[in-house]
Amino acid sequence: MRPVRQSFPTTALNVVGANDATVAFFATTDCEVYAEVGVYEGSTALGIADLLDGRGEIHLFDFADRVTPAARRLREAGHANVVEHANSRRLMDSYTWSLMHVLAAHTEPVFDYVFIDGAHTWGHDALAFLLVDRLLRPGGYADFDDYTWSLRHSPSMNPSAFPEVEQLYTDEQIDRPQVALVVDLLVRRDPRYVEVVPNKIFRKDAA
Repeated sequence: MRPVRQSFPTTALNVVGANDATVAFFATTDCEVYAEVGVYEGSTALGIADLLDGRGEIHLFDFADRVTPAARRLREAGHANVVEHANSRRLMDSYTWSLMHVLAAHTEPVFDYVFIDGAHTWGHDALAFLLVDRLLRPGGYADFDDYTWSLRHSPSMNPSAFPEVEQLYTDEQIDRPQVALVVDLLVRRDPRYVEVVPNKIFRKDAA
């Protein structure tokens, strides 16, 4: 991969629901193997697919009932370079198990760019990042969504909207921005990672 370019096309920024900052930054790179951990409806992945225009691969990690329609959406838009990594909704299953399978199948890093937009909790995403680190090529990028997000301030996960959250997490866990914990404790402390977009995108340099 070459260094980040200074200009980029804007056509892929028109996908409704896409993470525009991720799509815009991806356009400045020469990355071709993209992975998205937590795909929701696939809008960001579609923006990336439009930029790749048939090159490389797009790997999708999430629940099967999200990965399948998101992958279908990309294929119906003309993108055949989609790889599905689906997990069930069983309590102890998650995208970290799918990442384990990719790690088991490869002895060398395989991804150029990984966008982590999953559970936004330490329990899921601390391990997800450590697995992503093993799978991310030197010169590649780890991209994190919602650095300041917390369960307390989530419209759908706060205790008023979802009372069961208080049975799953302590008050400290509900209040703490857990993506920030992953970034601050795992990414920033690793000298191989260089911050290129504040609190969001980090380049993995060679050891």
